[in-house]
Amino acid sequence: MNAYIYENELLLKLEKEGFITPDEKVKELLKELTEIKYLFSLKLLFENFQNNFSSQILINSLKALSDPTQFDYYSKESIIRLELHLRTLVIVLERICFSPIILSKELRDKIYNSLTKFVEIHRKTTQVIEIGIDNNFRSSFNQFNQQKDNNNNDNNIINKRNYNIDFLLVHLRDTLHSLRDDETWFQEILRRTKDILKALLNISPGVLSIVAPGITISNDSSILQMLSQLRQGLTFKYPVASYYVDWRIMLIIQHNVINWSESDKNIISKKFGEMIIMEHLWSYLEREWINIFDKTMLDSQTKFDEVSNKLNKALINTGNFLNDLINGSEPLALPDTLWFGILDLAQNLIQRSTHTATYGLCYYLAIESLNMAPSSFIQFKAIEILLYLNNINNELFSMIEIDFNQYAAKLDKNDSLIKFQNLLIFVKEKCQQDFNLLNGDILLGKGKGKSLEQNTIFKKEEILPSTILDIIANEITCPISNEPTNQLCILKCQHVLSLNNLKKLKQKKCPKCREKVEDNDIRYLPQNAIYKNLYSYLYDAGYILPSIEFEDSSNNLYENDSNNSEVDLMLTKNKKLIKEIKLNSNRFTLIQSIFQITKSKNLTYQEVIKVLEEKKYGKAVLICKKYLGNFPRSYTMRCILAYAYRNLNSYKLAFLYLNEAIKLKRKNPIAYCIRGEIFFKQSIYEYAIFDLNISISYKLKVNNVYILLGNSNLLEGEKSQEKNDYTISCYNHALKNYNIALQNNPNNYLCLKNCAYIYECQEKYLNTLEMLDKLLGINQDDSLFLCYYGEILNDLKRYNESLIIFTKASNLDPENIHILIKQAITYYIIQKYDLALLNLEKVIRMDPLNSIAYYYKGLTYYMMEKYSNAMITLEKFMELDFNDDLANMLFYYLKDLLDDNNFENWNNEILLKINQFSYINSNNLLLLIRCKAYIKLKNYYEANRDLNRLFELNNNISFIYLLQEYSDFWSYLCNYHGINNEESAKFGIIDEFNNYLYNEKKVYLISNLLNSNKKFSKFLENDSDSGNQSSSEKAITFKGEMPSIGFPKLFNNKKLSSHFITWKINIKKILSEECFVKFTIIEGNDNDNSNTLSREHVLKYDDILKLEGIGWIEYTLPFSILTDNNMEWIQPSIDMKNHSIIMQIDYVQFVTSERQTIYATKMGHFLPIHKLYPNIPEAFKDKYFSKKEMENLINLKDIINN
Repeated sequence: MNAYIYENELLLKLEKEGFITPDEKVKELLKELTEIKYLFSLKLLFENFQNNFSSQILINSLKALSDPTQFDYYSKESIIRLELHLRTLVIVLERICFSPIILSKELRDKIYNSLTKFVEIHRKTTQVIEIGIDNNFRSSFNQFNQQKDNNNNDNNIINKRNYNIDFLLVHLRDTLHSLRDDETWFQEILRRTKDILKALLNISPGVLSIVAPGITISNDSSILQMLSQLRQGLTFKYPVASYYVDWRIMLIIQHNVINWSESDKNIISKKFGEMIIMEHLWSYLEREWINIFDKTMLDSQTKFDEVSNKLNKALINTGNFLNDLINGSEPLALPDTLWFGILDLAQNLIQRSTHTATYGLCYYLAIESLNMAPSSFIQFKAIEILLYLNNINNELFSMIEIDFNQYAAKLDKNDSLIKFQNLLIFVKEKCQQDFNLLNGDILLGKGKGKSLEQNTIFKKEEILPSTILDIIANEITCPISNEPTNQLCILKCQHVLSLNNLKKLKQKKCPKCREKVEDNDIRYLPQNAIYKNLYSYLYDAGYILPSIEFEDSSNNLYENDSNNSEVDLMLTKNKKLIKEIKLNSNRFTLIQSIFQITKSKNLTYQEVIKVLEEKKYGKAVLICKKYLGNFPRSYTMRCILAYAYRNLNSYKLAFLYLNEAIKLKRKNPIAYCIRGEIFFKQSIYEYAIFDLNISISYKLKVNNVYILLGNSNLLEGEKSQEKNDYTISCYNHALKNYNIALQNNPNNYLCLKNCAYIYECQEKYLNTLEMLDKLLGINQDDSLFLCYYGEILNDLKRYNESLIIFTKASNLDPENIHILIKQAITYYIIQKYDLALLNLEKVIRMDPLNSIAYYYKGLTYYMMEKYSNAMITLEKFMELDFNDDLANMLFYYLKDLLDDNNFENWNNEILLKINQFSYINSNNLLLLIRCKAYIKLKNYYEANRDLNRLFELNNNISFIYLLQEYSDFWSYLCNYHGINNEESAKFGIIDEFNNYLYNEKKVYLISNLLNSNKKFSKFLENDSDSGNQSSSEKAITFKGEMPSIGFPKLFNNKKLSSHFITWKINIKKILSEECFVKFTIIEGNDNDNSNTLSREHVLKYDDILKLEGIGWIEYTLPFSILTDNNMEWIQPSIDMKNHSIIMQIDYVQFVTSERQTIYATKMGHFLPIHKLYPNIPEAFKDKYFSKKEMENLINLKDIINN
């Protein structure tokens, strides 16, 4: 019985029942195509090239398998069955292609039209997998209606899509289309392919004996040249998809090689055949990888999704599609279809093979494809191959889960990571179903670790090497040089020898077994693509010596093999040398002791370094190319050449040589680093980050790489106009890298100033000050950094300190308008309006067209209640900046203040203007002006609506004091809400304004205590020095002695399930490290004094230190007050250690949710004017973030040292 039956139980049973011939077995199996085990057995029969079938059986099989009516239900198992069904259909069609059969037009069209139904089955089955059976039959589902395009369904379905089926459908379509020629063109191309392959592999007699005793053979491009020849000779009467020509060539090559390796004539061994197929697969994929090498991961996902949708519609609309083909239009194909197909052939080879080296080569093929995958299409196939390998031998391929994790770690943006994780889960589930169903139902036994169609028993000698790379290296290593080679010759005795060493043999005998070598018996095994793509791995593992880096790489490693002892000596010496190098802990030191002349002593090398130091980059390019002519695989010289092109701004050429260098040594970091820096110069920061991270992971020794990476992170974050999660992540990564750089160089100017900016963006102002202190330590007279320091102090509400800094900066640079305006703003905030005006007038004298100076000047006059001056100044501002709507409204507001007699007409007029603004409900100033207008018009209902909206927009309630003077309005609100003044009086609340605040907004001002307890009067202090940050113009300040402050027993608000308590405080100064602030909350009932609850929260020195000097804050206690505990009142209190701190208290407030510490803002005119004018980094962006300063951080020395 043929071994290719794979011990299939059903096929064995058929033989026992008397079905001996392949035709007889097929007839029986076709009767039960709905059962997976019958399908699988049928597929095995057709895959065995030693089985011959009659034309009628092939046609009957084609008709039976192209019948979609067998799929009359949908389930999770359908996805496996559909793929197996289509694979069997593909194999039958391939059998027909390689047979002298011409299909009739009617049969071709019938099969072609059946594809529409298979597409529908695929989509419906996919939907079952994606959204589940329960939700499957929705009335809105109409995937195949040509008039509808449910994009949402497409996007969802693609997450759990078996792309094998998509590929098989496209292959069937294009193969059927190519058969439209009315001639057996396959026979001709098959003959031509055989001839070329025979010549290439030396299967034709005498090819290797052209020049005796030497040998002539094709160069390194032989495979590519052969493929090119075949491509030129393969023509179709009608246009075919662009991928299909190369795909058909590969199928023909595979057909020939498998035929030769499985035939009784033993033309080539199965192992040799597999190596030939693998070389062709690598050659094709190398070309695919080159096409996408400069693109990012998943770069083509969007394009793939679009084409996939179009292709589905094209397959559905068969009639129109056939007409397009007849008219000469090229069929639409999925992006990277050839790439997917090559991987599919690799997967098929895995299932056929028993050779571990083949598995290893497929592993690297899949890993490389995964790492470069442009879309989920290729991701899917690469994952599937890796899972199949793991299932075959989970010990040898135990690293696959690590590979998945490492790949996932690279997907650090948007939703690519989540999509990959979902895809990985789906493919694992799909493969597990493959393994479970097919291993359990079809193969003999339930052997563990068997693949979909594999029950191979591994030979012990095949898995002895410790790594996959060891296994591959052993297969392509010449025993003479003891190194892997790209051109092997297989002798009749099955020993291998490099072509180069075969040429040097004086006597034609095998160096190992001494059997005579006949030219006709030699099989040539080109491994150019495999060798090239695995070179860096083999080099790093010590299999390849770096002889290409030395000028004295002699061609005379041995002279001759005139006698056996000399050959033995040659083999022994080489093996001993390689073994010594591999085992030596410092192998590169050993290598340098073996070879005399290193690259650093090379005269050409020295010359290029000298020329580069003189910055003669054009001349350096010429010398580098001359060097590469002698040493074509020099990694270092490629990097140096790229460095020269970088300095000539020839980035495209720099990329070319860097990509080549990376191909040579994938784990050497400097090429990635240089490429990352060039991406940075091109402002492609995402690519720069990716390459720089790779270079660091490969242990790059460049001091500035972390600075360059930090710069890339920072500017990538700056690309977004809004500070979103991605921006925050970029900032955090930038800080991390800058801090690493600062460990080596604590005074690095670039790192310090960029860290200062990031900390400011994160509102970590104390960290910003720390960075600025270090910068000013480097240059204490830098006026811009002094100004920036003052700006941060303003952010911390430390205005008196910032004025000192602004004054110093202004003295150093008296005509700096930015500093003058910042100083004016600070004077404005602390209500020193005359000084603010002096600065602004100075600015206007220097720059009469400075609109912002007029704006601030107008606001200052407004705060001084000089409304006429304010109007005149704002009118000038509007001449310079007529598009400022807010200033326009403020101007009309001032007009109203001056026109007391006409306030009703004006307020109606301003309401008309304000209501034209679409964004009024999100703008504080417009809402406040409209609210005041409604109050003056006594339209209290509308005024109340605006007031409530203002409360929604602002946690800080200070704005309400701008409306305090309208007592009638507060009386209306108290009546509207049914507030009882007498009830509130016992809490010291004596007016409607405070009554409203307490009952409706749950704010109890500490100033109310003055009405019930006069002992607090002595602590009352004017708060104007603090910029009027308290809710009223006065606050209670405790400078030394502080009595325990117990608030009244306030009611427990039963309307809320729970609430939190917020204190507004200002820690002005710490007097002792023994300080503390204790907040106490007591809950109780009037009728039961024993039933009370008490909770405390204490701020100790370290906690208070963080709050010192930052101004007024709202501090929310970290626990909630429950209202369902039958407690009637809540009594908050606050206490501190006497003479330990200077602290102010403003109010206590009950809020519905826990808050973070909130900085109270200056309300004043209700415009945060200090935020309208940018800080130093924004105002001087070109100077602060100078690209020139950030670039060229990688120098020639860094390249040489790496």
